[in-house]
Amino acid sequence: MTTNNINAVESANAKIESIKQSIIGGDKTLTSADLSRARAELEFCELQQEARAIAEEKAIEVSRRANLLDLQKQLAGLADTKPILEKKFTAFERTLADYLAAVAVYHRGLQSIRDSLQNGGFTADTGISVGASVEIGNATAVNIIPGETIERLVERLLAEFNQNLRTKRT
Repeated sequence: MTTNNINAVESANAKIESIKQSIIGGDKTLTSADLSRARAELEFCELQQEARAIAEEKAIEVSRRANLLDLQKQLAGLADTKPILEKKFTAFERTLADYLAAVAVYHRGLQSIRDSLQNGGFTADTGISVGASVEIGNATAVNIIPGETIERLVERLLAEFNQNLRTKRT
């Protein structure tokens, strides 16, 4: 509802009140026709006000439906991406499976190193000799920290491995 509609209704009401007060005050120039015209004007203004409110509601509904159609089109557009997402997820699953297999191989390697160290007389209680270095593969040297337990060595190697993986991905 616009301010003009409200003002027109208020103005018509004020005009009716003014006519009534003038008649009560003894104004003989006013007639029942004057009062009837003022009431008819008020009724006309109220009908216009109602018509504008209905028109505004219809416009809002038309806009709402247009927005809904737009959203439906957007949703239909997203449907085309679903097979792409499924394909990417399948590739992700394969990559994750490969990663987990590599981690399992790495863990078995660490377990093998741990077992070899224990079989060589190193235990969690005795630690590993000072300054020792162990070659793993042809490119990785593992520094043995004096007094480090075998369990701690394995934990540290795993943490370094995971950190190296993160670094290579970025």
